[in-house]
Amino acid sequence: MPFKVKLKLFAIGLLGLAVLSTLLMIQPFLAGAFLVLVLIYIEMIYPKWNFFGSAILDVKSRGAKPVAITFDDGPSEWTLPILETLKNEQVKATFFLLGSNIDRYPEIARRIQTDGHTLGFHGESHTKFHLKGPKFIAADLDASVESFKKAGLLLPTLIRFPHGFKNIFAVREIKKRNLKLCGWGRGVWDSKRPGVDWIVKHSLLLRAGEILLLHDGNGAHKNPDRSQTAEALPQIIKGLRARGFEFVMMK
Repeated sequence: MPFKVKLKLFAIGLLGLAVLSTLLMIQPFLAGAFLVLVLIYIEMIYPKWNFFGSAILDVKSRGAKPVAITFDDGPSEWTLPILETLKNEQVKATFFLLGSNIDRYPEIARRIQTDGHTLGFHGESHTKFHLKGPKFIAADLDASVESFKKAGLLLPTLIRFPHGFKNIFAVREIKKRNLKLCGWGRGVWDSKRPGVDWIVKHSLLLRAGEILLLHDGNGAHKNPDRSQTAEALPQIIKGLRARGFEFVMMK
C-alpha cells in the first residue's frame, strides 16, 4: 500500500477516534450512532465487508492450491501483450471490463472472450457507487450491458464494482440482475506504476485461495501506461507456478 494511502487512513482513524471520544463524553447514544455510521461507511469502501449481500472473496474451494489472476478497467491496447503472456503460459484469467473501454476497443474485448477468459462487468463509467443513488447505478449498469451487447460479447454473471465501493442500492441492483459480486484478496497497486520489481514481489506474496487484482486499463484514460503490469506478468506467473499454485478463473 502506498505511503500516502497509509497516511490518509491513519489520519482518518485518528479523527474518528477523536470524534468518538468527544461524543462519549457528551452523549453515549450519539457515540453509538456515530460508530454505526462509521462501520457502514467502512463496509461501503472495504470490499471484504458485505453486510447487505454476499461476495466472492476467494477461490479456496477450487483445488489444493488455487489462485485467480484478475484484471480491472480494460480493455486497452495493453490488454494485448497481457493476453499474449497468458496464452504463452497457458493461464486463464478473469477480466472485469468497463463499458466505455469496450466501446473504444471492441475487437480487444472480443479477443479476451475468444481466448477463453472469463468476463465480468465493471460498470460503464468507472464511477464510485458508494455515494450514488439507485437511478444512477441502474443507468450505469444498463449502459455497461449495452456496451457488452454492441461488441457481441456474452453477458457475464460476475461484477466487480469500481474500486470495490458499493452501497445498499448497488447491492440491491445486482441482486435484481442475478449477478455475483466479486472482490479480491491481494491488490498490489500496479495502477500507480510502482515499478516492475514491486509488482512482482508483492504479487508473489499471494497465498492459496487468494484473488490477485491487476489492471490492464484505466477508468479515466483511453490508453494508460500499463507497461509495468504487462512486463511483470510473466514473472508473476512463473513465480507462482514454481510454488505449486494452480491458476483458476472466477465463476
